[in-house]
Amino acid sequence: MSSEDDIFLKTFTQMIEILKSINTSIDSIRKSTEIIQLSIDGLGTGLTNVNTQLDNLNNKFDDLSSKLESTPVHTPTKVTETKAPATPAKKKATKAVSPEPAVSSPMPQSSSAQHPIFIDLVKTINEAAKFKEVGEALIESLEQIESSFSFSRVFYEIRRISNSLIRKGDNDFPPKDRLELVEKILDWEQRLVE
Repeated sequence: MSSEDDIFLKTFTQMIEILKSINTSIDSIRKSTEIIQLSIDGLGTGLTNVNTQLDNLNNKFDDLSSKLESTPVHTPTKVTETKAPATPAKKKATKAVSPEPAVSSPMPQSSSAQHPIFIDLVKTINEAAKFKEVGEALIESLEQIESSFSFSRVFYEIRRISNSLIRKGDNDFPPKDRLELVEKILDWEQRLVE
């Protein structure tokens, strides 16, 4: 054999060793990629399960809220008191009973609210004619409320109610619902301010 053949054979052998090394590295990378892919698939399945559970909870909350909204709410009616003419009576040892204050249910006005966001919101709700308009007004106000107050469950309640109103579309917003919503808004304001 000539020296050129030896050099060629040596070079060829070195190239084969390098290719074997590269092939081993590629196999290792492929196995690592498969392990990563399996991990990603496992996470995806887990996230899908979590997302499904969250959707189920959201549906249960919506069902519960619709049931609560559909239950009749007793609205107090105005009570008028008439005073009987004063007649002298014998003094008896009885417990003093204070009369119940007169209760009325007029449409709450924006003056009931104290915070500017809620004053504007009540005014907008009183002017809105459709469910969708009311829901959109709540969503717009929610952005301001979230930036003005610390986190509260009230945010979730506002979002849930506004979404249910938007889903009702362009149907007329009845005065009874308007009254209940304004009362809720005043309650939300009180809970956030405390």
